[in-house]
Amino acid sequence: MDRNTTKISRGFTLIELLVVIAIIALLLAILGPSLSTATDRVEETVCRSNMKQWALVYALYANENNDSFPQSIEWGGVTAEDAWLLGALLPYYEDLNLRMCGSTKSLNRPPSANNMGGTFTEWGPFPVSIDGRQWWDTHATGSYGFNDWIADPPPGVDKFWGLECEWAVRTAYEEGANRIPMIYDAVWCDTAPKVTDAAPTNSEHELDDYNATWTNNALKFTCIDRHNGGINAAFVDMDARHVGIKELWLLKWHLNFPPSVPSGGWDTWTDKYKDY
Repeated sequence: MDRNTTKISRGFTLIELLVVIAIIALLLAILGPSLSTATDRVEETVCRSNMKQWALVYALYANENNDSFPQSIEWGGVTAEDAWLLGALLPYYEDLNLRMCGSTKSLNRPPSANNMGGTFTEWGPFPVSIDGRQWWDTHATGSYGFNDWIADPPPGVDKFWGLECEWAVRTAYEEGANRIPMIYDAVWCDTAPKVTDAAPTNSEHELDDYNATWTNNALKFTCIDRHNGGINAAFVDMDARHVGIKELWLLKWHLNFPPSVPSGGWDTWTDKYKDY
């Protein structure tokens, strides 16, 4: 006798399917913020690692140049490309993605000399230079800014790029080296912060669009909440760490930069950030 039996399978009912979907949606709602926070932490860690590598790049350059930083001005047979930070440091790193923070993305826009970045977007791309030999010709975009006060101008020069030579940070052995930033998260490729710099206003912060230049209110370019209430930075003592929004004006951007507050004070968008 054939004792085989036939099993009848039954699919989900509509109500059961809706219950499953509701449970999945609830789990995503619960886990979503945690997953997002974890991703942010990973990106911040990768960015911090980049900063440590940049500290090594600066150290390698200084080690081969009498412990001094680039002279930052075309003088004495040194070309502008080799004098400025971004050009002078090129021989000391191979991976051009070292200029990129993992939290930022490219805007894929036409080249322009005015392509500013944002809190989570890269600056650039810039147009190809006339001679095709400038630092940006190989990689015309990035998401970090360089401190233009890190420089060793030659004797007999009063100013470089319009900046006072006496305030320049010439070597890695300057007093307060652990408070002097070299490179950091920013919306522009270079900055020359001054004591008179203002902080972003509510509207500038909201629009991610800053009324500043690299020498005027330049601290606005790095006063961004890219990593958990601030930025990452590498310092002259070759350390790398997180810097809070309201800590920026307490750093020593050049040799005559005392701890201060932004010109005009803080706007209300910064109320939630830690005071230092």
